[in-house]
Amino acid sequence: MPSKWLQWIILGLLFFALAATPTPAESQSGAVVVRIPVASSEASGQSAYTVTSQLAAQPQRIIDYGSFLWVVMDPADMASLDSSGINYQTIDNPYTLTLGGQSFDPLEGVPQVEPDRDSQSRAVTEAGPHLIQFHGPTKDAWLKKLEASGLELIQYIHPYTYLVWGNLNALSRASALDTVRWTGDYLPAYALSTDGFSLNSEPLLVRVMIFPQAGLDSTLSAIELLGGQLQSVSTGADPDFDLATFLIPGDQLPSVARLLGIYTIQPVPLDGGDRGEVSTQVNVNNVDGSNIATPGYLNWLASVNLSGEGVVIANVDSGIDESHPDLVNRMLPCTGSTCGGSLSSSHGTHTAGIMAGDGASGLMDDFGFLRGLGMAPGAGLVEQVYKPTYLETDGMLTLMTQSVENGAVISGNSWGPSSYPLGYDINTRLVDIGVRDADPTTEGIQPLSFILSIDNYNLATGYSLGTPDEAKNIISVASTYLQNWDGSQMSNINDISSNSAHGPAQDGRTVPLLVAPGCEVDSTYPGDDYGLKCGTSMASPQVTGAVALFYEKYRRAFGGDPSPALVKAAFLPVAHDLEGNFNSEGGILGHPFDSYQGWGRLDAEAVLDPSDDLAVIYFDQETLMDNTGETWSYTFTSPAPVPYLHAMLAWTDAPGPVIADEDLPTSAAAWINNLDFTLTINGDTYLGNDFDANGLSIANGITPDGMNNTEGIFLENLPAGTYTFTVTAVNIAGDGVPNLGDETDQDFALVIYVSKDAFPSQATFPIFFR
Repeated sequence: MPSKWLQWIILGLLFFALAATPTPAESQSGAVVVRIPVASSEASGQSAYTVTSQLAAQPQRIIDYGSFLWVVMDPADMASLDSSGINYQTIDNPYTLTLGGQSFDPLEGVPQVEPDRDSQSRAVTEAGPHLIQFHGPTKDAWLKKLEASGLELIQYIHPYTYLVWGNLNALSRASALDTVRWTGDYLPAYALSTDGFSLNSEPLLVRVMIFPQAGLDSTLSAIELLGGQLQSVSTGADPDFDLATFLIPGDQLPSVARLLGIYTIQPVPLDGGDRGEVSTQVNVNNVDGSNIATPGYLNWLASVNLSGEGVVIANVDSGIDESHPDLVNRMLPCTGSTCGGSLSSSHGTHTAGIMAGDGASGLMDDFGFLRGLGMAPGAGLVEQVYKPTYLETDGMLTLMTQSVENGAVISGNSWGPSSYPLGYDINTRLVDIGVRDADPTTEGIQPLSFILSIDNYNLATGYSLGTPDEAKNIISVASTYLQNWDGSQMSNINDISSNSAHGPAQDGRTVPLLVAPGCEVDSTYPGDDYGLKCGTSMASPQVTGAVALFYEKYRRAFGGDPSPALVKAAFLPVAHDLEGNFNSEGGILGHPFDSYQGWGRLDAEAVLDPSDDLAVIYFDQETLMDNTGETWSYTFTSPAPVPYLHAMLAWTDAPGPVIADEDLPTSAAAWINNLDFTLTINGDTYLGNDFDANGLSIANGITPDGMNNTEGIFLENLPAGTYTFTVTAVNIAGDGVPNLGDETDQDFALVIYVSKDAFPSQATFPIFFR
């Protein structure tokens, strides 16, 4: 740590910088923002003192976060920063908000929209929703000052903005704080999108998110006075908002949006539905040089001593033929309104077989493969049907709650409530909530790994994702080719199938995360039958089954379940790189990370039976970061060169904002807490998700990923030396870990696959650390 005198020098410099009156240039888009890493020891060369002393011009603003400085400066001073030799990272569009379909720096003016919620007639003592933007990433002390001003925090909105509740006097007090950059009202245009609505007198089924601070009963009554017919209400499912479903004339929706209690209004999607032993062998790399699989998956499972035994999967679909000979011994009792019972469908029976069919019938196909054999033939299955539950006010979370109530730790979903791109909508938010805690009304945390087939529709241009494809905390899966209609194998198993949708998400995040065989796949059919189906629906069950095998392996090694974040961190960094193959539109794929292949094609073998020359290191949500600027590090020293290193950071983020868009229900940034992942080797630093043309991490890059909650570092042929992995809390803005700590915190999972050369003292490989 810096000595006491150096700390005082740093504080003095920062006091001078922060106490100075901001110049007019600070409020203009011409200002640039950089983040400067600050070393924790004087000997390392880039301390806060050395940084500030080397800047040729006085920056407009410097904020110290301990591990980094946030510096707002004039573009003309960038040349001197470059010549100083100071390492820095650029922050693109640091203050640009996306609200109501408009992207803007609020200091340059809020775009003209319909009138506010009658704010001119509202008394200054009457509370309502407002927006407050800070000068930089969140500090707990800043939030406490907002609360001391009389404002209640509701929802973080990137960048550095909070939706708050309070009266105009409180807002005025907050506006005077030096840390506050801008304040404004939360407008009706941010609550209502006209896309998907017919604003005439015809009744529409809509879902409404309500500010509890406004009073639930009074808000419901106000909507009813406008002609709304209340269908159902949910409290407690969402940690920040009440939910309600109404049938209401479309021409009354603008009036509903003007009510103080309304956060957002969205149509209830009615277009939801299904997304339609060769694959198992492909998933564990039992293929020849022409990518043709060979029989023998049960033998492979026996060799790694895995089957999924004891792991419960919720198959959420349109029904399963529970009496099928390859499924009957896998089915478990189910209680609750979402249980399938006697309901059966070819789609649900097919996906169930891919997940956990045990091949008990012994029937072979024409090519010698055992039919009805899934990825995890020893796992248990709970049958749930999504309809009509998903149409309920909190239906997505109800499905997840009943999954965990029936013992499931994994939810397999080859369906979605909408095939239309709706961005980060209410259903998507509920899924993100449920991954962290699938039953928020019950004491404790009930995590649930949620595996999803993204949509089948490929619009060729623009966005082709459905809902909840843009959820942050799930594993989203697209499909690759596998078999022809006659069951013969295709050799182009590394091409994305043409049916598959792709990202990016409306806010720019990369979706999907993985691809897996989906077109065509042989599996179980109702009536003791079998058949081939093509679709993303057939891809995610492959991942679901592989995840079940990982749960079994992890339990055996460590005596507990992996978190959903660790599951992602384990599978993503070792997926097959599909560079040079075709995407779903016929274009040539580059290296991951992209919105066609995600991190690549599922490689279950690499996770479940890693190479003997690798060590695998797990860190699973053991560290809680409470404040922006905090860091966590792991260091090892390798006496020999390291041929291979793949590492993945993943975290289960707090639920994002749902804000209307002029074209879509929401395209506002969905991310809340931002962690940065770096690896320093002998003085060179590599950033997560910063890759070169060869798919390898770039040394000393300057553009960190501020959007995605999976960050990878991939390297090969590395020198001997000291390896330091660091996770930095770049912005802790929301409650990533509910029921623990304060209102702003985040944990994370990290998995490192590294050559055994780094650990020569270990005798047996692969090594599994935790």
